[in-house]
Amino acid sequence: MTQTNDYLSHKVVAILGYNEDGQDQARRLRSRGIQVLVGLREGDPFWAAAEKDGFHVSNLLLAVDQADVIQVWY
Repeated sequence: MTQTNDYLSHKVVAILGYNEDGQDQARRLRSRGIQVLVGLREGDPFWAAAEKDGFHVSNLLLAVDQADVIQVWY
């Protein structure tokens, strides 16, 4: 396990934004066993895609509140 994985292994990472880059990062983290949640604005067209991909999705404020680490993607 790398240092990054060790650091993130017991943390929740919130990915804010689920465009192509956000999707890739969320999948990459999850594939390494890191807990990921996706934060989006309510009504965001990517909300359904993130849920379909198996991620827990919530509004931005709740995602930030629940996360230990936050990544923002536009």
